[in-house]
Amino acid sequence: MMKKKHQPPAKIRYNQTHPTVSVRVSKDLYDQLKHLREKSGKSLGDIMREALGKQAPTVMKAFERGYIAAGEKLKVVYPCSVCGKLILVTTPDEKKAIASYMKEHGWAHGECPNK
Repeated sequence: MMKKKHQPPAKIRYNQTHPTVSVRVSKDLYDQLKHLREKSGKSLGDIMREALGKQAPTVMKAFERGYIAAGEKLKVVYPCSVCGKLILVTTPDEKKAIASYMKEHGWAHGECPNK
């Protein structure tokens, strides 16, 4: 009789709380899953959790993080002349007024040869 391979207690507990799922799929579906896994960089487990609605799509999370980071880096704010709280520049009228002010007061590139 062969001896059973020793498993540490932590591995035994992990296997009990994370059972293996095995399914048979067509070659076409297998190729699609493989392509999706390679393209997205996600594990098959992540793909399955997203499909079941148990995990928010990681693409949306990445998009949101990038959107927030870009907003923090690129947004334009200025202090209110009355209360001092920051005002976010969002409207075309505000942008036009700022551009006009900058032109009137001689704002230019730091390295601009026509300065």
